[in-house]
Amino acid sequence: MLSQLPPSLIGPVEGRKPLHEWRGLMIDSARTCFSVSTIELFIDLAHRYGFNRLHWHLTDDAGWRFDVPDYPRLTEVAAYRPRSRFDNYTNEAGETIERAAQEAPSKWTAGYYTDSEIQHLIAYAADRGIEILPEVDIPGHMMAAIEAYPQFGRPNSAPLPKHSMRDDQRWPAQNDLLWPTDEALEFVLTAVDRIIDLFPGSTIHVGGDECAYDQWATDPDIDKWLKLRGLKSVPEIQTWFLDAVADRVRARGRRVAGWDEICQITDDPNILMFAWDEERGMNRIAQSINPYVYADARSLYLNRIDPDAPQQQKGMIPGISVADILSTPWPEAEDSRCIGVQACLWSEFILDEADLLDMAFPRLLAVSERMFNPQAADNVERVEAEYEVLTRALKTRQ
Repeated sequence: MLSQLPPSLIGPVEGRKPLHEWRGLMIDSARTCFSVSTIELFIDLAHRYGFNRLHWHLTDDAGWRFDVPDYPRLTEVAAYRPRSRFDNYTNEAGETIERAAQEAPSKWTAGYYTDSEIQHLIAYAADRGIEILPEVDIPGHMMAAIEAYPQFGRPNSAPLPKHSMRDDQRWPAQNDLLWPTDEALEFVLTAVDRIIDLFPGSTIHVGGDECAYDQWATDPDIDKWLKLRGLKSVPEIQTWFLDAVADRVRARGRRVAGWDEICQITDDPNILMFAWDEERGMNRIAQSINPYVYADARSLYLNRIDPDAPQQQKGMIPGISVADILSTPWPEAEDSRCIGVQACLWSEFILDEADLLDMAFPRLLAVSERMFNPQAADNVERVEAEYEVLTRALKTRQ
């Protein structure tokens, strides 16, 4: 369908060269298990618009999406968690939470991807010049795995703390952190080995974001754990997991990647960081010496609504428009340590393919234009014209 379209009006127009080697798109299948055909469609779209990396978020609190034979309950239990309402969110637009809850029974899907489906998508992407970057989020965002295997998480003898886990908003504690046990470490190394076996790409993303250290600190036995592991502080528990996982990934000949929070808990200069967390993330990156991918949520998190959309979208605020993407200064993307740019589509409120397309376009076209054109700010009309072409093509697919 897309192969029959005329050449793109934006992004990889003939005669242009990309501004960065890494041109990424992240899809969150952990929160919504999109169909194989939907992933294929987005690979085709990524190819048309000059993206060469598909960052595939496969594990989170909401679900686990690949098979680890030694841990069958991951695909029996963790893959089929009921959808969360995300009631603790406070930065959603309008009636997003209510609308998503109402629509989910007829739209949203759980499940997991079989080995053959993953292998098919890897080959499908490779044929189009796209490498798939798999992500296993460690050691936080592990609620789904802990539901399947409670022994990996918070001990029963340590009730969850009552206070908020974030300073800027009410964020209740939840059993989503792995505990520093031998069993939990064996599990994550087995999961990482499995993801390396499945995915032949150069890089493995190990997450590392949003670990609420108070959940470890409020365990009455935490000092015993620190002493056992030879650690001096609670944040070093995350470092303990990261070091073990990084050693395994490198022993298997791959590069380690993670979110920008891990700049604070490691001085490893070789980890590829993903700079997402707005001003805080940019400050962390500025204080590191690591290579990084620029994914600033302020202009590249497309799960935030488009204020120019014809109908109210389900998603986060503040909104991001095509004009915002084309004109917002990206000074960090011009740094010599920055190897690329990446747009992200988190799926808290993206329930199916239609939602994914609605949130991605036309704004992903603006990201594409920005990746290839240093004078992109004046090209709103060009993006709009390409969107009209794409919209007609997508209608023929339905």
